[in-house]
Amino acid sequence: MQENYSKILIEAFGIKFGYQGRDVLKGVTISLLPGELVGLLGPNGAGKSTLIKILSKVLKPIAGDVYIEGKELEELSFREVAKRIGVVPQETTLDYSFTVYDVVMMGRNPYVSRFRGETGSDEDIVREAMRLTNTIDFADRPITELSGGEKQRVILARALAQQPKILLLDEPTSHLDISYQIEMLDLIKRLVKEKGISVLSALHDPNLASQFCDKIILMKDGTIYDFGPPRDVLTSANLKEVFNIDVIVRQHPVYDGIYILPLSRSSGGYRDLDIKVHIICGGGTGAKILYLLHRYFDLSCGVVNLLDSDADVCNELGIPAVFEAPFSPISDENYQKNLNMIDKSDVVVISSLPFGKGNLANLKSFGYAIEKGKLTIMIDDPPIEDRDFTDKEATCLWNSSREKSIVLRSNEIEKIPEIIYERAGAIKTRG
Repeated sequence: MQENYSKILIEAFGIKFGYQGRDVLKGVTISLLPGELVGLLGPNGAGKSTLIKILSKVLKPIAGDVYIEGKELEELSFREVAKRIGVVPQETTLDYSFTVYDVVMMGRNPYVSRFRGETGSDEDIVREAMRLTNTIDFADRPITELSGGEKQRVILARALAQQPKILLLDEPTSHLDISYQIEMLDLIKRLVKEKGISVLSALHDPNLASQFCDKIILMKDGTIYDFGPPRDVLTSANLKEVFNIDVIVRQHPVYDGIYILPLSRSSGGYRDLDIKVHIICGGGTGAKILYLLHRYFDLSCGVVNLLDSDADVCNELGIPAVFEAPFSPISDENYQKNLNMIDKSDVVVISSLPFGKGNLANLKSFGYAIEKGKLTIMIDDPPIEDRDFTDKEATCLWNSSREKSIVLRSNEIEKIPEIIYERAGAIKTRG
């Protein structure tokens, strides 16, 4: 087993820890390889900071083992640990007016003893660390006079002066404005690739994590909920489960990665109404409606063709849907499944989708919803005549349904939750 450790810089098995009877870490196992930047994400209280403190020997686990380059952490002295691991904590208290240069030079303490003072080599290493972190211009200033962001860069410089093989960072960008956040993570990423060091960084911004990290550890309630490349871990389902927030995950337009758009929470308490909404859409016309109403109500959708972007949204958000084969007309079986979903719904919304012979059954199912006394809402923009490819059969059905439904334009979609809320009493009475 020792042979495997030579390729792993830091490894932890079954780490458990607690404060005052409360379990904080519940059997965490991780390993970090050279040349990796691993992001540590999770809500407050998930155990991120505690894990970093255990890996750096600040705290001792109540169970489990940590190995640094194959050696048990407990067997290493603090000086030996400091030669291998540099730490940037979330908060650093420096009450004395040390100069910035002096603070960074503290990073050389593991190599300096009373028999060996600071050397020219130590000075060169310190100045290089300060150059990398853009702190050399205020080398002679007292640390107590710096802003929070400036102090954070100095502490990173101090950690780099240790010449560690492993960097443990506890939200290193928390006190930085956006330009310095990107600058610092760019620097860390460059160090990872050029020097082959391993970095574990607790981060609170999933977009920064997805852009800079090679892998993501997603923590929840003291356990590792998921681990892997950002694209595989930072999914809408995972972020909903871990952070209790709805997000849109999309391919980044510039980088070979993803970006995440949080959706605001409902302020109207609509979910408490227990109202089910069915969406009839297609051709990408339902995406905005699906994203909007997913925040407030239990949704279903149908019938949508696989490979349609509306089908992709349903899969992304975990919305139950009736799917048809790509470029295929709606089968009798799927038409009936759609009617069954409508039966279980309180409200049915139809988007401004185009109609041909293949999907005319969707418009007929909307008429079925009207017959069943459901609250029906139509997005009537652009006009049905511009979307009808059925020799006016769709126009006839649409206009007939229009007379018995609430009709909105495409720029009024955000009114749908309020409309449903205002009619909640009548809706439940119908049910």
